[in-house]
Amino acid sequence: MKRLFHAIMLAAGLAFGLSTSASGELPVAPFQAHYEVYGQGLSLGEAVMSLAADGSGGYQMSSDVRPNGLVALLASASVSERASGEIRDGRIQPTRYERQMETSKKSGDVQLRFDWSAGRVEARSGTRQVTLPLSPGVVDPLSLNMVVMRDLQRDRLPKQYTLVDETALRTFQIRNEGEEVLDTSLGRLRTFRVSHSKPGNTRITTFWFAPELRYLPVRIAQHKKGKEVMRMEIRTVERQP
Repeated sequence: MKRLFHAIMLAAGLAFGLSTSASGELPVAPFQAHYEVYGQGLSLGEAVMSLAADGSGGYQMSSDVRPNGLVALLASASVSERASGEIRDGRIQPTRYERQMETSKKSGDVQLRFDWSAGRVEARSGTRQVTLPLSPGVVDPLSLNMVVMRDLQRDRLPKQYTLVDETALRTFQIRNEGEEVLDTSLGRLRTFRVSHSKPGNTRITTFWFAPELRYLPVRIAQHKKGKEVMRMEIRTVERQP
């Protein structure tokens, strides 16, 4: 169960869509998206993800995964993520990232602090703390979504992305799998199907991005050795004042 919720947390890292202007502004209407979370064919709970603009070129993001019913009684697992950053010269630059995971047996947290002037990121996971080199394009798991959305909008999806995953820099291979029409709770939607994986890893995460929803993913699924272990389905999207 811990591994399943950890997978959900990683998948949530690509769960928002927004556009940026050349001047670095974020003309984005704040919103909150709700997803139903499934694991091995069973409903596990809900994922609630939100995006807010924070001043000129600033952003704040959050993701919360909460179990429901019997799952909560058995696992008592929840995952919360928070990220903030800004747009500088057209680049997405995160400044802070935090993740908190709570289970019935133990808890764990991750903290990232990006220092762009010094070219480094301070990463802490539990009691382990390291300093990693920071180069243009490196992001945290939540801020990664903005890079992907922007590249999809520009039709410039690269073959890989690099992000700080706990206390290590990891490269994810990206594959554009074409278009697919999905029936969702929001209606019938045209989507772009994109998958990512780490080299040598049998776990593949696939996203279905809907252009008419600013490329918000309406489905996220994770497979290991060809078998689905997790899926998130869009339920509602709420615009915030």
